[in-house]
Amino acid sequence: MTNVLQLENTNALDFKNQIVKEVIDALKGFANTLQPDNEQLLTREETAKMLSVSLVTLWDWTRKDLIPAYRIGNKVRYKKGEVFEALQKMNKFQS
Repeated sequence: MTNVLQLENTNALDFKNQIVKEVIDALKGFANTLQPDNEQLLTREETAKMLSVSLVTLWDWTRKDLIPAYRIGNKVRYKKGEVFEALQKMNKFQS
C-alpha cells in the first residue's frame, strides 16, 4: 500500500528549505542534550570501577585532593576528563 502526500500552495524549494530548517532545529536540540565525554559526570561507584580501586581508596585520593570532586547536594561526582588528568599526574615518575 502506498501513502500519498499532497502539498498545496508551496513550491519544491520552499518545501525543501522547511524540511532542512526543521532537521537542523531538531539536531541543535539534540546536540544541546549531549555532554562532551570529558565533561561527563561520574558517580563514586563509576569512578572507582573505572580506576579499578575501592571506594575507600577513591575517597582517600579525593580527600588528599589528588582527584577533584564536585558535591551536588549530598552526592559526590567526578568529571571523567579530570579523573584521567589526575591519574596521569599521579602516574608520572619523579626524577
